[in-house]
Amino acid sequence: MKHLLPILLLPLLMWSAGGAVAETSPTLDVYVDDQNNDVFVAVYGEKAVELTGCKLAADGLRLLHLPGSTPAVETTLAKLQSEKALGQQASLPCPGTAFDKVWPATTPVWADLEASGNYYLPAPTGGGYYGVPTACNEIKTALAIRERLQLPGVLHGLKAPPALGTPLVLDCGRGQAEPPVAGGTNPAARWSLHRFETFLSAESTGDIVYVARYTPLGDNPVPSYLAILRLNGKATRDIVVDGGAEAAAAEAQLRALFGVPEGTPVELLGAEAVSALRQAVYADLCLADCTGYQRASASFQNPASDLGLTPLGPGTVSPTLDALGNQRLDWTYQDGHSLSFTGCPRLTEAMGLPASQLGDWMAAAAQAAADSPKPGVSFDCRGTALDTCVRRLNAGDALTSAQFADAADCTGRANLRIELPALTKAPAALVIGPTAFKTVQIAPAPGVARARLQVSESGIAAGTTSCILSNTGVLIAAVGIARLELQSVDLVRVSSASNEEVVGILMQGGALALNQTSIGTSGEGLTTVSRGITLCLGDLYAHALHVEADTLALQGIQARVVLSGSPTARSSLSQARYGAVLSSTSSLRADFTDVTAANPLVLRGAQAAGQSASFVPLQPGAMVGSGLQLERGSSAHFTTSTIAGFRCAVSFVDSQSIATLLLPGNDVTHDNINGACGPGRFSLIE
Repeated sequence: MKHLLPILLLPLLMWSAGGAVAETSPTLDVYVDDQNNDVFVAVYGEKAVELTGCKLAADGLRLLHLPGSTPAVETTLAKLQSEKALGQQASLPCPGTAFDKVWPATTPVWADLEASGNYYLPAPTGGGYYGVPTACNEIKTALAIRERLQLPGVLHGLKAPPALGTPLVLDCGRGQAEPPVAGGTNPAARWSLHRFETFLSAESTGDIVYVARYTPLGDNPVPSYLAILRLNGKATRDIVVDGGAEAAAAEAQLRALFGVPEGTPVELLGAEAVSALRQAVYADLCLADCTGYQRASASFQNPASDLGLTPLGPGTVSPTLDALGNQRLDWTYQDGHSLSFTGCPRLTEAMGLPASQLGDWMAAAAQAAADSPKPGVSFDCRGTALDTCVRRLNAGDALTSAQFADAADCTGRANLRIELPALTKAPAALVIGPTAFKTVQIAPAPGVARARLQVSESGIAAGTTSCILSNTGVLIAAVGIARLELQSVDLVRVSSASNEEVVGILMQGGALALNQTSIGTSGEGLTTVSRGITLCLGDLYAHALHVEADTLALQGIQARVVLSGSPTARSSLSQARYGAVLSSTSSLRADFTDVTAANPLVLRGAQAAGQSASFVPLQPGAMVGSGLQLERGSSAHFTTSTIAGFRCAVSFVDSQSIATLLLPGNDVTHDNINGACGPGRFSLIE
């Protein structure tokens, strides 16, 4: 565990029903338990609250909304118990930990929003209350306050509870979070190269090795470290000691491998990296003349006590996908420890990890929808500063198709990133491709949380793609492009008197990745789209996607689709006559996705599966249509999902189609007139 400095206490003025109460933002303390694990604790004055499930200091800092550079205060369990009454207060769950372990989901909540600005929950052991300020979004999310209030009987009033007394306010470091990065930096520059002083063996008097550090985007990111033990057969400690041209050449090779810009200094890592590098892999990299070379990567088998490195065996390598369809390689190397590499074929080859083909796509899609990058052990080599061309628009600039073209400013760059201000207008449809760029990404500029892209539709001719049989209006059309990504973009159609059909995004071939993106949202000066997404002979990977369309939210022809979300950030297809229509051997994986349509899901020679999905009609109570409609030998298998409000929960056109509902989230036979209609095979298992 690191040697860390105390946090400064920043006083805040909190208000309770009883008047003004002086409060302080919490400090983050840490002690080591009997199992040699770090245990993180929030200290509120004289009271300590354990943060259950926090594995890293960054987890606790994020929960408490404290700056990522804030050090945790080292202490002991005995001191916390004797001086801060640890164990006498309820604990707080870290994100990813069950929200209802201490307070059951049906615990009463008082929303005293006007007077104190707090939510109040009764103490689990009886007597007293805990307050959660409305400004502490991370704590509210961890306790699922919003979700609790949707349950019947939970909200007990819009004022503080009677006999409130002096509650323990679970405050956060409001206003202290580090601000967004201002413009002028390349957000793709997430890799850096360093030197690190350590001891590689019991006999060592001190060694210096190279270290590659990957820092993901986002608030309070947790870096991942890869130490370089050997490079092309020579120990990096010897390369550093010898210095001169050999060290310069080695650093140039490593910069090229990790996408670190030339001229970036190789800085020395300090105490902030000691703990992580005791748990890191020390890689043996070969970049040239590697035939027959036997790599010998290593690690500290017991980071708390080992004095030297232990060689690692080959381990096991598993190819898979992430939630946005990127190729990922998971390497499990020792006692269940693992590293994940996304889009890193050169690096994994240099490490000697064998490349293998992705197996069953539906199985990989199911894992992708459920997985998220694990902090501290995940590396992403896509879109580094060396291979990404950035074109940034200023406020008032128009976006046109020409800005996606290959040009001299992007010579030698494999990827293109278009960065937008908060509002951008496109006077005509954006037709992207064919292009030599491997990936084209549209995203907000640094410092902009979300970007709204207002597009005036244009028509494209029949035959532009194999999915379009007549002239059709579009907002974005991508043809002949390997991958198109939209990140935190709201794509909307400028108000139009035209009655012609308009498609939000038309994609022919390649992969479309939509992360926290919305399509077709209506509002003042806007018009909804007829079809949200039309995908032909391509893949769609979407996380926290929202589509509103008049006729059809999602169409897939010989397509593969992954729709994913989370309990608090679900994907949705809504306001359409048809939610999703998939045909011609298409495949769909839908997790944490809500489909609200007259006909939510139609499968025509396609297969679909998912978990925690919801299929409901536009008009509750009408009891018409079908939640799932299957024909041409289609199959559907949904777990813990909901179908309610239809004449038929599932309808079949042919006897070869199959549908299975495992542990449904509602009473399917009661909430629909019929559980199933038609000649297909239907299984309801609960």
